[in-house]
Amino acid sequence: MPVAGAIPVPDPERSGAAPSCTPAARTPPADYTRWFPLLIGLSVAATTLGWWTALLTEEQTRRAQTTALQLESVTNEISVRMESRLLALQRMARRWAARGEALPQHWAADAALYVEHYPGYAAIALLDERSRARMLVPDDARVLAGAIEARARGCLSEPAASVAAARPVLTPTFEIAAGERVFQVNVPVRAEQGVLGCIAGVLRAGEMLDAMIGPHIAPGYGIEIRERDQVIYRRATPRDAAATEAIRSTRIDLQGPQWRVAVWPSLALIDATRSPLPLAVLAGGLLQALLVGVAVYLAQLSRSRARELEVANEDLRLEFNGRMRAQEMLRKLSLAVEQSPSMVMITDLTGAIEYVNPKFTQVTGHTLDEVRNCNPRILKSGCTAPATYRDMWATILDGREWRSEFQDRKKNGELFTVQTAISAIRDDDGSITHFLAEMEDITKRKRLEQEIEEHNRLMVKNEALAAMGQAASMIAHDLRNPLSSIKMSLQILGKQPAPEWHDDTRELQHIALEQVRYMEEVLTDLLSYSRPDALAPAWIDVHSLVERAVNLVQREIQAHGAQVQMRCDPGLPRVHGDASKLQQALSNLLSNAIQACEDSADHRVPRVAVTARVQSAANKSWVRIEIRDNGNGLAPEIAGSVFEPFFTTRARGTGLGLSIARRIIDQHRGELQLEPQPCGGTCAWLLLSTAPIGSPVGA
Repeated sequence: MPVAGAIPVPDPERSGAAPSCTPAARTPPADYTRWFPLLIGLSVAATTLGWWTALLTEEQTRRAQTTALQLESVTNEISVRMESRLLALQRMARRWAARGEALPQHWAADAALYVEHYPGYAAIALLDERSRARMLVPDDARVLAGAIEARARGCLSEPAASVAAARPVLTPTFEIAAGERVFQVNVPVRAEQGVLGCIAGVLRAGEMLDAMIGPHIAPGYGIEIRERDQVIYRRATPRDAAATEAIRSTRIDLQGPQWRVAVWPSLALIDATRSPLPLAVLAGGLLQALLVGVAVYLAQLSRSRARELEVANEDLRLEFNGRMRAQEMLRKLSLAVEQSPSMVMITDLTGAIEYVNPKFTQVTGHTLDEVRNCNPRILKSGCTAPATYRDMWATILDGREWRSEFQDRKKNGELFTVQTAISAIRDDDGSITHFLAEMEDITKRKRLEQEIEEHNRLMVKNEALAAMGQAASMIAHDLRNPLSSIKMSLQILGKQPAPEWHDDTRELQHIALEQVRYMEEVLTDLLSYSRPDALAPAWIDVHSLVERAVNLVQREIQAHGAQVQMRCDPGLPRVHGDASKLQQALSNLLSNAIQACEDSADHRVPRVAVTARVQSAANKSWVRIEIRDNGNGLAPEIAGSVFEPFFTTRARGTGLGLSIARRIIDQHRGELQLEPQPCGGTCAWLLLSTAPIGSPVGA
């Protein structure tokens, strides 16, 4: 039987071969082969340098592409926000033109609303046809009246077609205080009777751009905006050669002046995105070049020495006879079996064990003396079907090899998984005399495969959730500005006198405003889920925290006619965390509890009980907050899905409330669970540690 590790030694006497190598047959190597190792090493080094250069170039290209995308994001944000401000002034001009010469009654209120809604306004002025300021908002902007009038004259001197179109005209930036630069937007107002005047908005460039380009826009990147050679805004980060190479800029046409926007990555961002691969390739390649050169040199040296040894040992090989070779082969076979990393078992035709190697004893705990003449069923655990054993015996008795996996039991009762290969041992006549079983303990490998499979499943799930979160963030971001404009328009319509409105019209305006508020709440949830902020921890009074959370849902309490009871044990310790985020988590849980009775058949009155007390667990002190409701309870089939993003059983809502609450509590290193109550309803409880949570944790 061929056995791995047995090395047959050729017998010159049987083969009739004579020694073919003599000292006279030695051939010295050619001179040119001396340079062969050096040439090999230089070739590998040159290839390594080429890879290194290509990797560096690819990294720089990727960095430049990322910077270009951030530049596009910044310019799009500025364009959209600026367009919103210009449209607001144009709407104000059209309302004035519609009323004719009469000064609009609500002009000051509209202007104050725009100044409050859009950050960066220094003033909004109402000028007559002679460019004289009739009204200014706010009142303390009177000092700018002269500058506003001077820059508005050019607007009214434009051709009649431009004035009639009420197109906004932007002036270049000018300085109104030390280091404070502003620019003016002039919107002419023309009615059928002629030019009525102009509406001028003065905006602080730095404050406006700072509001437009918040920390969430191009985080980690430096931003600079210039008008000609004048810097009007800068969010600077240090530059080095790599940041300068990745800088990208473009121009924005603002219906008059042009701004140049430049974006570049910060040093920290460059360091974070710099790949260690080029350096590793360079170091590894040069080391490989050295090793290859040395290996080729040693191979040449070894080959030369081998030729010499071959000639010297040829006479010794002739002295070995068949018995010595047979004994050597048996010794190697014995050592190979004894030192094999796999378990080896030899049985007779009835299955009685005749031999097991030390590895078998090491794995199972059974020694050779204990299992000799025993059947292998001593390892049987009962986890393998009888049909498997019948198939095994049919296969090996037929002379074929059989492979499978068993779950056997060790001497100490512990289960383990073994991969087994059983083959027949034949004599010179081809008859089967014994069976050889090679077994490998694969328990750890099976466990690792299961862990890898579970890890891959979680990775796929997390990637899908991340993609959904990114899509939700993009949708929420794009809808927020239009919703704000709709909401503001509805609020302005609600404030204006409209005696001709019917009750139905008023009700429709109220319903539309409520729907806009509901959509804003949905967008807020989407943004909170997709762009979680870092914590700003402080020591918080639990009683005040619960009270503020209840106050946040007062409108929902009144809408549902809910009854909320709050009881906090006296002397509760303070907890360390972010008050606003914890209020958000508690308000989400309270809203969930209030809405639990919506689908009940008896339309019962929602009753919510909020309690807070101290709990000790795992040698730590915790504050336990419970929120109990009298709803329909938590169905067992959805208990494992309630904290998953976008999962909801209601017609309204995003399904993110519980997900956001769970993430906030996890950020505070606490615990949040939902449990059904024995008498109906659901209990949501959370634990907050009374110890400092350490460094703020991002989502």
